[in-house]
Amino acid sequence: MKKIIVVAALSTLAITGCAAQQPDKPVSPMCQNKAMPGGWQVAEMTPEVDQAVKTLMDRMNTSSALKSVNEVRTQVVNGTNYAIEIELENGEIWHAIVYRNIRNDYMIDSVAKQGKLCP
Repeated sequence: MKKIIVVAALSTLAITGCAAQQPDKPVSPMCQNKAMPGGWQVAEMTPEVDQAVKTLMDRMNTSSALKSVNEVRTQVVNGTNYAIEIELENGEIWHAIVYRNIRNDYMIDSVAKQGKLCP
């Protein structure tokens, strides 16, 4: 009887321990801080970033005004990708990618999604 209780207790502990271990969620290449050619880099506000933010706000269907730009990351490709995280006056946080081609045309590359850019 004691052996059955001990075996049951050990089995329960083993199952609980395995269930508690969660695999690490992979980090998006955009959110990694490794410097690599063609990779994403944290960016400062520049006139080009400002125009990318304006393009994003023009395309978003929101009545709330821009409160702040929380984060910008850039990627140089055949032009430049701008990954932008913004906060609106209503407290919502959104992120999207704006692409600027070599002719300096700005366009939305990924539709704005609610939430942080790099959670």
